[in-house]
Amino acid sequence: MKIILAGTTGFVGKEVLTQCLSHPSITSIVILTRRDLSLPTPNPKVQIYRMQDDDFLSYSNPDLTAALRGAHACIWTLGVVPSRAPDAQAIRRVTVDFTEQAAQAFTRECSGKGSRFRFVYLSGALAERDQSKSLWFAGPYRRVRVCIFIPSSRH
Repeated sequence: MKIILAGTTGFVGKEVLTQCLSHPSITSIVILTRRDLSLPTPNPKVQIYRMQDDDFLSYSNPDLTAALRGAHACIWTLGVVPSRAPDAQAIRRVTVDFTEQAAQAFTRECSGKGSRFRFVYLSGALAERDQSKSLWFAGPYRRVRVCIFIPSSRH
């Protein structure tokens, strides 16, 4: 099985990568990362693509799109810590825009006839599904982490 992993340098992403590397049915892993990633030992089933922010919006690199072909699933752990983001727009860009563009690219490149592509999105703690709920802290950040899946909540 071929898997795409996005966000493997964070806390959750590192563990997801460790589990995928040890799972015998996963034969190929395409890693999409914004930061340098070094594996403890080289692994022939891993392809690492270090991407700039704009790359997450276009998927125009032919080597990358070729690597995505034939993937069965994506585990998306890519995100941003609010305290490290310059503003709310940067948070939205990483959380919503990157994810939407990835889903569209994966639909184009990975979906074969008769096969089903799985997209697993890990949003982090305290994401709030009820967009009308009053939140005591980090409200905009907690809401935006869900709006990728609730189109009516987009502002």
